[in-house]
Amino acid sequence: MVERPYFAMPYRGIFRVTCPTPFPGLDHVHVYLTDGPGGGVVVIDTALPFGDSYARIEQSVRWLGRELTDIETIYLTHAHPDHVGCSGLLQEASGASVVCHPICAENLERMQTPDRWERMAEIYIEHGRVPDATPPAFATRGGFEMSLPTSVTTIDEGDVVSFAGGDWDVYWTPGHEHGHVAFHRRMDGVLVVGDTVLGRITPHIGFHGDPPDPLGQFLDSLEKVAALDPSYVLPGHGRPFDEGAERARSIAAHHELRLRRCIEILTRRGPLHAMDVARGVFGRDVMFFEERLALAETLSHLEYLRLRGRLHRELVDGIWLYAVPKLVP
Repeated sequence: MVERPYFAMPYRGIFRVTCPTPFPGLDHVHVYLTDGPGGGVVVIDTALPFGDSYARIEQSVRWLGRELTDIETIYLTHAHPDHVGCSGLLQEASGASVVCHPICAENLERMQTPDRWERMAEIYIEHGRVPDATPPAFATRGGFEMSLPTSVTTIDEGDVVSFAGGDWDVYWTPGHEHGHVAFHRRMDGVLVVGDTVLGRITPHIGFHGDPPDPLGQFLDSLEKVAALDPSYVLPGHGRPFDEGAERARSIAAHHELRLRRCIEILTRRGPLHAMDVARGVFGRDVMFFEERLALAETLSHLEYLRLRGRLHRELVDGIWLYAVPKLVP
């Protein structure tokens, strides 16, 4: 019997391919395969061309009795490298349409321009990060290669797409990424959620300048997921789970605690730049290994509070300092 340790069917008619990633603390990503309305294969997300990811996808398609040329549509939940990195290879091999949200399509184009990575580095320096002696990994596409599609078709909230023997409503769920979408099948409540709601970890919500309020968007997206009350959730990472509404509310509560923690630190020690707040929130170990991600996530919380009048900031010697407004008698 052929071993298929990375291939599973987490829900009837929907198959999952688990692929490796180069990211510390998040060593895998899921690709989903299912039947398309035209008799071919639908792929949801594509992993990175890292390790044997592409070979795993190709082999899994063949285990379904198909070839890559049978792929008819490739859906992308969002424009993060581990979800889109093989999309160009799969499109070239199959001739399939690559379909995503319009903002996701714009971000796919931006991912290919070095100016975006340079601006991100500038933002982090403005918020207290010491410039790297060598170019940061994300200045060269994160230190890994991607194969992005040559053409893209777009979908938006309110659209209905068909795969796995049913119709799926498209929902725009920004926050983790501005062009993120999820797919909900009303007839049984299944939700293909990408990274908006994960079962055992909280999705990264980073601030990169645009959009200005990713955490606010994310909390709205969590409310949207909770209102759908999905019966079964197929995520981009980790195990599938039920109680999708409860998990969405739990993640929202986690961010409320994080917001309070930011205010506590600034009340006790402020004014501070975001890097110092991040050190207080995440601790030394996380900052050593994931300094940039911790800073980006802290910034999303600080900007959420600032935009709602609960913090203010001032530019001092080229660095933004955040503070709790003083009470006026």
